[in-house]
Amino acid sequence: MKKTFALLFVFSLLPVHARLFAAPVQQPVFTKQIKWTGTSWFGSPIVHDLGTGQRKIIATFYDIIVWDGQGNELARVPHGSGLPLQGRIYAPAVVTDLEGDGIYEIIAGSGSNVAAYEWRNNTLVLKQGWPASTCSAGQCPEVRGMAAGDLDGNGSIEIVVTTTQTKSDGAQVFTFNPDGSLYQPPGLGFQAWPRYNTASGSGNDADVNGPGNHGYGCYGLNVGIGNLDDDPQKEIVVTFDNHQINVFQHTGVSMPASPWFTNRSSQYSGNRLNWGQFIRWFDQQVEENHYHLHTGTWPHPKYQKWMQWTASPPSVADLNGDGKNEVIAVANVEKDVPYDTKHHSIMVLQGSYGNGSTSAMRLPGWQNLPSSGSPLNRGDRSWYPPRNPPAPTIVNISGDKRPEILYAAHDGYIYCTSATGQRLWRRDIRHGRAIMYGSEIVVADLNRDSVPELILTTYGDPENITPGKAHGYLMILDNSGNLLFDLQLPQQGTNGNGKGAPAAPTVMDINGNGTLEILTQTFGAGFFIYTVPGSAENQLLWPTARGNFLRDGQATKKTTPTPIYLLLL
Repeated sequence: MKKTFALLFVFSLLPVHARLFAAPVQQPVFTKQIKWTGTSWFGSPIVHDLGTGQRKIIATFYDIIVWDGQGNELARVPHGSGLPLQGRIYAPAVVTDLEGDGIYEIIAGSGSNVAAYEWRNNTLVLKQGWPASTCSAGQCPEVRGMAAGDLDGNGSIEIVVTTTQTKSDGAQVFTFNPDGSLYQPPGLGFQAWPRYNTASGSGNDADVNGPGNHGYGCYGLNVGIGNLDDDPQKEIVVTFDNHQINVFQHTGVSMPASPWFTNRSSQYSGNRLNWGQFIRWFDQQVEENHYHLHTGTWPHPKYQKWMQWTASPPSVADLNGDGKNEVIAVANVEKDVPYDTKHHSIMVLQGSYGNGSTSAMRLPGWQNLPSSGSPLNRGDRSWYPPRNPPAPTIVNISGDKRPEILYAAHDGYIYCTSATGQRLWRRDIRHGRAIMYGSEIVVADLNRDSVPELILTTYGDPENITPGKAHGYLMILDNSGNLLFDLQLPQQGTNGNGKGAPAAPTVMDINGNGTLEILTQTFGAGFFIYTVPGSAENQLLWPTARGNFLRDGQATKKTTPTPIYLLLL
């Protein structure tokens, strides 16, 4: 009886005092390097059983590679001219059962193709109807963003991709059905996808609200999916290289912004704007004067800062706990001519709920945008190493009722910001290097105490720029930003794009032994696997890039309480 009472007493204290019964986080142990994988960009590893009951590791470089839980290669899809995989796989791939038929697919964007492969008979087979193309207006742009979701609630999964298309009559956003055809909800009198289109009339982009919708290039994981209004269908959030951010209904129609935002130009004066029809400015007063009061000189980057969404992954989350989602994205903030990035800033915008009166308006408390420091001076480094897309990780790491926002800025720091826009801490990740960038931050409990840890990798200059200096590290932080472990990757590599691991690591149990592994893809040094002694798969809050294997920019829902007997061992 006394033993039972003691167990119940300890159980009643969880998870608040779980740390009292757990060992400290143990240092990750390097267990395996898989060589000759090729070059990774921002594709993040996947751990999935693909419907077989046995977990597998899936990685995307230029090829798609599948290994078993011990790292033995099972299947590989090569890339090359004339093949569905045309070149590099820039964005994280999706893994899902598209039709709910028990057959799982791996979907990846490569060049202007989107290819879906089924896992059949222990190998990958190109799915009928794929690859799908993103060519339009005589241009075949590269796929740089991908997310998936059941947009209309019918049980099948749609694939959304964004591209680098820059032609005014070309499309930047495509949505595909499970069979590779363009998604078209029934009953519409217009073609839903792709967007933007050049057709006029109801539902189209050429003349909506007068001036129409126009896009320009999505260069870095520029898409997220979530519910942002009162209907059951999901919305698609896209950021563009024209200082605009848009929310599309599943029909392809842009969501109206609040009536507070109206057109100032004489030709369309007073017309209501939708999300994608106006530039977002750093200073809320500039937006009020320009889009609401229609007063003062027209803003210009020579005098005012504007938001630059070129490679800004958007996410969807409920920050204030009211049951309504917001759009959260981290933008480069530019000023001067020629444009010069001054810092990163987080913008939080409200969805369209009720009468839509606050749609696209800043969430209260977020009028003044929390910002990073100035970006690191790149000197004469024009392209390499590439800057990281500042993808926000949005999870509750402090134990209160609201999530925090984590991201890696271009100033050599990672930032943690509260749900009310207050900086909680920042951590220097430069390791004394002139140029170093961080991956997207993943979040999991590494010692079974129900308190999450933060995991990221770093990367920097290629060997020909800074010979002999390490830039690739695996960093483990506690939820207050204190450094727990800082491990130099076993091999740095000599890839001309950079040294280190640009893609978000993935944290899961790969072999069913109950212990977590950390998986990393690198610039040319292969694939690294670490195991974390004393860990378990009890709390995976943001275990991979964009939160989950649909890559929709939302936190995973998988959180399993730690068994009480584990805490008493």
